[in-house]
Amino acid sequence: MSEYQYYEFLAIDRPLDRSEITALRALSSRAEITPTTFTNVYNWGGFKGSPAILMEKYFDAHIYVANWGTRHLMLRLPRAGVDEDALASYVIDDVLDFWTTDEHLIIQWLRNEEPDDDWVEGKAWMARLLPLRDELRQGDYRALYLGWLYGASVGNVTEDETEPPVPAGLRSPTAAQHALAEFLGIDEDLFAAAALTSPPAPVRADAERDMMQWLTRVPVDEAKRYLLLLLQGKARQAEQQIQHGYAMSLRSALSTQTVPAQESRSLAKLRGLAEQARTERREHEEKKRERELAKRRRERERYLAALAEDFEQCWKKVYDLAEQRTAAAYDRARDLIADLSEAASLTQRRDEFVKALSRFRATYGRRSALLQRLDKARLTSRPESELTATASRDPERN
Repeated sequence: MSEYQYYEFLAIDRPLDRSEITALRALSSRAEITPTTFTNVYNWGGFKGSPAILMEKYFDAHIYVANWGTRHLMLRLPRAGVDEDALASYVIDDVLDFWTTDEHLIIQWLRNEEPDDDWVEGKAWMARLLPLRDELRQGDYRALYLGWLYGASVGNVTEDETEPPVPAGLRSPTAAQHALAEFLGIDEDLFAAAALTSPPAPVRADAERDMMQWLTRVPVDEAKRYLLLLLQGKARQAEQQIQHGYAMSLRSALSTQTVPAQESRSLAKLRGLAEQARTERREHEEKKRERELAKRRRERERYLAALAEDFEQCWKKVYDLAEQRTAAAYDRARDLIADLSEAASLTQRRDEFVKALSRFRATYGRRSALLQRLDKARLTSRPESELTATASRDPERN
């Protein structure tokens, strides 16, 4: 397989101006650059710029995917919108880290492992992972815990080291959090084990009412600032500031619902719970498979019983298919005859079926393509005992 490196950057809070686009173009002559995006695929060589610096200066989200297994996700948030002390408790070497500028905080998730069987190209990831940014701004730290969990699973913590606070709602992750677990390659059973002690996420029964209540608490000077931005034609900036203010009001409800420190589990404990979860999952999957097989058997038996009740009409359809003289029609005729054979055995009408098949084969004795299909499916008018003996002598059927 040839080399594949995918870089994607996205500007959300503000578009790039002309000078910034010119600066980015100097880094790559082939990249697709717009006022909000920078995207490039490298099949040889590499990117000359620094993703970290580009995030600090221009962008709010970054995805990097290489076909040797490396994956990076970076998200930039307004610094005032994240509890840095809470974030620091989830940091884990070479996997989850963050740094700050004067105005922003940038969080980075890193995966450096061999690619898995379900390798996905880079362009599929941004849309799936981007909602994490808004979730973090609202105080939802499940994405941070997943970063720690992945790092723990690949040996970046000791077995007796305890987990950081477990965020609420880990048993019902969002689509973006599911995507992050997939992006990092977190074992599903370890994920399930980690979620066992996670309290339910707070339910917001009436989001519109919550917003109205928040609006009544917005200071007059702050509201005037939002209105001024609108009058200045800066609607996007006004929207971002309003949403940020509302998100900050939601943060405490989410971030305070974590497992108390004394209940934190060691990595060894989590591994044991994961093994238990794996056993239970496999047992559940086996029972589900058995139920599905039983359901299909019942459906098959009902179908065969219906065929047996109308043998003559079914045989008429077989003859109609044979008259079409096409490969597809011959295939359908063979399949229907096979079903009639099974239905006859199920309903004790085997002799009737053998006679009908004998007549059919005699009628179309010169249709070699049709007869070859029937012979290959062992749909002959010979007795069962003779068929068995023939099969035992034919190496291609054993």
